[in-house]
Amino acid sequence: MTGERILEINLKRFVQQPHASEVDGDFHDPKALMNNVALVAMKFNSENIHVARSLTTEGMNKEEKLSHLSQLKETLNHDIFEFSTCNRILYLGFNTTCERLAQKLEEHTGMTDLPFQHYTGIDAWKSLVKICSGLDSFMIGELQVMGQFRSAVAWHRKHDLIDKTNESFFHHVVAANRTLRKEFGFNKTTESMLNLATSTLQEILKDKGQANCVVLGFGEMGQKAVETLQQLQQNSITVVSRSPEKSRLRNQGLASELNMMTFEEWNSKSHTSDVIISTIRSAKPTYFDANQIPVEQACTVMDFSWPPSVARNGVHSHQKLLGMDTWIRAAHKLGVDWDYASTLEKGDVVLGNITDEFLSALSNRSDAKFRTFIYSKLDSMAKDWSVNTDQDATMQAFSREIATWICTQTGAFRIHDLEQLILQTQREVDSDLLSVIASDVGKTMLELNAKSDLAEVLG
Repeated sequence: MTGERILEINLKRFVQQPHASEVDGDFHDPKALMNNVALVAMKFNSENIHVARSLTTEGMNKEEKLSHLSQLKETLNHDIFEFSTCNRILYLGFNTTCERLAQKLEEHTGMTDLPFQHYTGIDAWKSLVKICSGLDSFMIGELQVMGQFRSAVAWHRKHDLIDKTNESFFHHVVAANRTLRKEFGFNKTTESMLNLATSTLQEILKDKGQANCVVLGFGEMGQKAVETLQQLQQNSITVVSRSPEKSRLRNQGLASELNMMTFEEWNSKSHTSDVIISTIRSAKPTYFDANQIPVEQACTVMDFSWPPSVARNGVHSHQKLLGMDTWIRAAHKLGVDWDYASTLEKGDVVLGNITDEFLSALSNRSDAKFRTFIYSKLDSMAKDWSVNTDQDATMQAFSREIATWICTQTGAFRIHDLEQLILQTQREVDSDLLSVIASDVGKTMLELNAKSDLAEVLG
């Protein structure tokens, strides 16, 4: 101990470094990960809808979607995440820039000058939180987006489009979303599209009694459409799908009460229908001027597909088409009780506070991990000190006292001061044992001081 007593120990430098998150034994700086995130996003409007249709994966089947994103990941040479909702498309890349991500998307799609909005780092994170919380939806506070987002993250992880380290970025988004939704009470809001559809159907059917109803598609949305019609006491329901056999297996109880047919069967002749609800997914309209809805009579067509499955010229002039533009207008009308301006303004304030807490947590977590390590290390050493004594409780309390002194040092400290703290304790401990403790603690601190960073210390 003679020559070591003048040496200085500076363990605080470890907690002044960025926090290292551990994923499968590897340590990563979350702030560095955050700064390397690039997000390009596009909200749909009448001017960019043709571009959006070329970018979204909504109309693709699972194999086409996986092929599209896998090729893009290979082209980008980094992890990729794509997320489409009824009013937006976004791509998020890791370890890249917005400019490079947009460039690769242009090369991949053969398009130029894509009208993306660019977000990087913490701004990308904030944008995702805002989208998932419902603050940036057609109907403010809607619940569906968060579920869609979590499913998308799981799907991308399952297919190795994002690795486990980058998956942690999305976990932070989900956690912040919960806080924001709780602040606004959004968990009590209604499901926008389902409620809009129900109220619209009630209005259409109120004077018709039993109507001839057709549902195109039997996925999740198609099944909800059927259930809603049944709740409105409608019994004449036909479901049209690509494969009725496969569709029946999705919900055999519900399917047993329905008339089911293929699109080929439905398209081959004219039918009598009062209400047609489309929930099918396709990259371009299934029904357009050269392939109109196979119904001649006046009827209402409700299109809940995105991109649209029924074009304006896909219905006859005496038929009524309620497409996505209708639901947008209806959602804003339905939300008249909301003070949108003040809600969004408050949302920015709340999100700002959440962001500050998040960034602070990334830094403070380093100190918490370091403190936990020191207390654990000293507690383990105390067990060795009390092997040949009956002072287990005393040694444990003494180890916590030493750990507290070490953790509360604001900067460098001398090894001599630490040894004197131990040797001059008022606790009733044998002097020879105190010398052993001082030597053990001093040697351990010198070993820790030789480490390069917190990851190496914790390792």
